[in-house]
Amino acid sequence: MTSTLQVKEEFYLRRAFDDDAPVFVDATRHARQGLPYPLSAKKALKATCAVWTDDDVVAFSLRDYTAKQAEREVEHVESSIGVKTITTRNVLRPRMPRKTLQDLNETARALSAVIGDDVIVELDGGLYVLALTRTDNKGKLRLVGRLAKAENGYVQSEITDADSEFELPIQGLRLRVFLRSPVRQRVLAYGFGGYLTRKPGEVETVSRATALALHSLLGLATFRMLSGLDHVEVPARPGGTAIRQRRQAGRVAFTVPVLLFTGDGTPAARGHVAGEIRLDQVDPVTGGLRLHLGEGDRLEWNPAMVGLVRFETYERVLTEAIAELIHSHLGADAVRDIAYDIALDDLGHVAVAILRAATADLPGLAATPSQAEVRPLQPGTTQPAL
Repeated sequence: MTSTLQVKEEFYLRRAFDDDAPVFVDATRHARQGLPYPLSAKKALKATCAVWTDDDVVAFSLRDYTAKQAEREVEHVESSIGVKTITTRNVLRPRMPRKTLQDLNETARALSAVIGDDVIVELDGGLYVLALTRTDNKGKLRLVGRLAKAENGYVQSEITDADSEFELPIQGLRLRVFLRSPVRQRVLAYGFGGYLTRKPGEVETVSRATALALHSLLGLATFRMLSGLDHVEVPARPGGTAIRQRRQAGRVAFTVPVLLFTGDGTPAARGHVAGEIRLDQVDPVTGGLRLHLGEGDRLEWNPAMVGLVRFETYERVLTEAIAELIHSHLGADAVRDIAYDIALDDLGHVAVAILRAATADLPGLAATPSQAEVRPLQPGTTQPAL
């Protein structure tokens, strides 16, 4: 596949009108021009979807919103004269996630040679191959293998299990789907971020999660037409509520405000990164607390840096800096005691509460790919000072 400069960008909202089922509406002009999009109520926002089309790939990036997330994302704006309020309205400020779309595009190009008639799903760093059986415009998915990166491309291995199970993360599911359009010479690349029908910590399967994620996008005519699918069969729910008994003590998830810069000081991104302390394992090298850090959905990238920098470039320094802040807050003795409890599968609610308190109000960080430092927050904001 060859690169192209012929790019089309679109932006849609899935929103509710009164008591009707949510539908997609075009908000491309608002995203391009930085205009606020009016909503009748905050809860009307259900999802946003950005679309990037070029000569080889059509990329879709969908973010699904819970009621709490919509409450935070949609602004309540008041217009007043003096002390008298004249009008009030709810507005969303759409942003085109160009870095996410660019990443989807690049991965689709890399996988293009091995997609064939199957569906390739990327989940938690792993690549899965799902056979797609089509009957008219209906589809059924079946997990048939895994993909592994090799020296000269990708190697597929078979899976003997009927499906692959995983535990739904507390920050919401991030899943990417790649398939070839049966009606046009395009690869369809779809990134889903949000929550499915089951709660965090419960068991889900790859094929069921993929089917549910696809259902979230089938309401968009562009995807429905290019995929040739009107419906995807959703497998039955797997049994079980949690993979590990040890997780019943709870989870420790948090966010950290950050400013990211390139090595030469160019602003790369700002916002919040999402973190979680693993309560099932200690760090295999140090024996300390094990942190997992992710880009999350509240990190906004500098459009000029799209395709030039990745979150993974900053992950190590940010993880080390955040771990140091948590360890400093708790003290060496408390960290050691909690680590023992985690290693022995004996972590209780009190220890979880202590960890949550230690991560509740972490200071802002400014980071380059090689170092990170604490920065005070700007007055009245949740952003580190420049």
